[in-house]
Amino acid sequence: MTGDSLGESSRSVSHPHHSAQNQPVPDNGKGKGKSNGNGETHPVVDFTAGVIAGAAGLVVGQPFDVVKVRYQTPQYAGRYKSTFGAIGAILKEEKVKGLFKGVTSPMINGVVFTSYSFFMKLQLSPDSNNEPSLGQIFLAGAGSGVVAATLTSPIELIKIREQSAPPHVNTSAIGVLKHIIKTDGLRGLFRGYQATALRDLAYGPYFFTYEAMLLLFKHLKKPPLPENHRKHEGHTLIDEAEMELSSGLTWAELMTAGGIAGVTAWLATFPLDVFKTRIQSASWSPSSTSLASTTASLTTLDTVSSSSSAQLIPSKPTLWRVATTAVKEEGWRVMFAGLGPTLIR
Repeated sequence: MTGDSLGESSRSVSHPHHSAQNQPVPDNGKGKGKSNGNGETHPVVDFTAGVIAGAAGLVVGQPFDVVKVRYQTPQYAGRYKSTFGAIGAILKEEKVKGLFKGVTSPMINGVVFTSYSFFMKLQLSPDSNNEPSLGQIFLAGAGSGVVAATLTSPIELIKIREQSAPPHVNTSAIGVLKHIIKTDGLRGLFRGYQATALRDLAYGPYFFTYEAMLLLFKHLKKPPLPENHRKHEGHTLIDEAEMELSSGLTWAELMTAGGIAGVTAWLATFPLDVFKTRIQSASWSPSSTSLASTTASLTTLDTVSSSSSAQLIPSKPTLWRVATTAVKEEGWRVMFAGLGPTLIR
């Protein structure tokens, strides 16, 4: 959804709210760190699960994320003919490390996991026996995405600067971080935050679609699985996954629901991801009308390039200006640049 996040990260979140029976587990002193004494998973465990899920997703999906960013960055336009052709070219020119440029922290997913539970608690009273509606699930997911964007935006800014650098330019996260702070100050770390937050609203349709698919799978069972209600006890993602499995659904059904939800979420906000990449991948100068190429931003650091690879857009790359300029100059297809490797990931 990481996402990145959906978002990059962030898109490896796999379990929104599920409907099933949950019996409180007595706290005998042995469950510290796992339960808060009310039968629900401790938030620390929920956060850790998100980190582990994010780490697993990074190992498998990082090469596709690099390819996605290359497709979305103007100076690489037309360079790669296919996703796997791009992977082969990057391996040839930059070796294996080229496919793992800009590896982000899996903690982003931990923030999403924890924020989702928080926003669900805000909407449901502790003594309620009612299941959250799909609308409430949507809002909790969207809220978790906006919260995660506070962490996601600066991390993805650094990641995208690394991934969009030409093969001959050596970059590091620390080097990019120092350059951003030197040229733009601390506020420069949040360039593209608006686009990131709007993109990560896609956690709303992600969680909505995931829950809707689980309800469909239950309905298709012969006989249909009962939609048992349970008391609100935190609605943590780990508890809910365990309950769905115990209710009669299979891992295959959970994974299928997650895959469909992920595709839905990306399609809902993918153009925002494209424009976010363009905002974050290039340097700009208040006194210039040209957006610097990545080569210039990483080698000269303090100047704006007028090279042929520079993309001409207004001086300050706001989301609206970047979007309208890109569509005007490159057509509507630019809004889905990099969608292929994203869906594969």
